[in-house]
Amino acid sequence: MGLFDKFKKRKINKEYDENVTFSHFINTFKPSNNLLKPTEEELKQFKNSLPTELLNFWKEYGFGNYGDGIIKVINPLEYMENFYEWLGKENFSKIPIILTAFGDVFYYRKLQDDVEDICLLSIHYRNSIVCSYSLQEFFKSYIVNEQIYNEVLRKKLFQQAYAVKGSLELNQIYFSTPALILGGKELIESIDRGDANIHQSILLQLGK
Repeated sequence: MGLFDKFKKRKINKEYDENVTFSHFINTFKPSNNLLKPTEEELKQFKNSLPTELLNFWKEYGFGNYGDGIIKVINPLEYMENFYEWLGKENFSKIPIILTAFGDVFYYRKLQDDVEDICLLSIHYRNSIVCSYSLQEFFKSYIVNEQIYNEVLRKKLFQQAYAVKGSLELNQIYFSTPALILGGKELIESIDRGDANIHQSILLQLGK
């Protein structure tokens, strides 16, 4: 096999791996029709901070609602300021990549050159946990797991909110009124919808 043939084979294998990584995710969470593609400048800003597979996914599909909005693939630039306020400091090894319909944040964490994980910041219960130990594991296994779908993404409550409050805009999430931190309940009667950044900021201030 010649050098060029070896290069082509590696490229094909890499593209296949990326397709496998995201195929179940796309089948589970159908992309909306109004996704926004990243600019070349935005892609350049994250070239050395996020996995190439994720940047390629952005280019192919875009930012916005997936699965009718039960999760959002987000442009980190629009949420990093709020996110770092929640963390208490700027830390560019941690980058928000996905929001749930209720505003919780999945973020990518680069620990070392070859060590990474995906964590979940719960803005309602004010804790952070490790979900997966690689981007591939997160998209192929974790986020499409039925238990995660039901418990972490709150599938039943989401479906009720979607039916009663309507679909979410690109910048919106559902939230409880009063907030859970103030004794609110995860019931459809308490659910409203609004701007994700604003509500995340309000919840942060309520907890101080």
